[in-house]
Amino acid sequence: MEELNPYRSPEAVVPTTTAPAPGARLYKVSGIGLATFFGSVLAGGWLMARNYRALGEHDKARRALGYSVVAAVVVVLLALLLPDEVPNMAFIVPQLIALTQLARRYQGDRIAEYEAADQAYSNWRAFGISLLAIPAFLLVAFAIVMPLTMAGVIA
Repeated sequence: MEELNPYRSPEAVVPTTTAPAPGARLYKVSGIGLATFFGSVLAGGWLMARNYRALGEHDKARRALGYSVVAAVVVVLLALLLPDEVPNMAFIVPQLIALTQLARRYQGDRIAEYEAADQAYSNWRAFGISLLAIPAFLLVAFAIVMPLTMAGVIA
């Protein structure tokens, strides 16, 4: 029988960080913020999903993309419901803050590892993706606004 030593420190599992996978690259937190600013929550969510996919976390990638679509629908509905006097920045700033904080919290450590290993995408690439996400956001907005207009809910 093993003798218990009350002065011995408890055993704990210490998580080890793994080296970045060869060839895998991640988008920086600043790139996710840039994409969110110019291309909406869809672009930022897509970049977070790409990061999760590069890390091999495919389930989290699907969830990130799904949440970004839901957030885009909420933004469009808020834009329809709130008065016209509400400034556009009231829609952009919360998206920007939320996505950069989520990226920093859930991916920040891994992104920092990849940045240190010079395996991060340029923010220019994130900007280009944000421009490509604008038609996707307009498609989501059109899919929401068109049926509501046809039903006479909005004029």
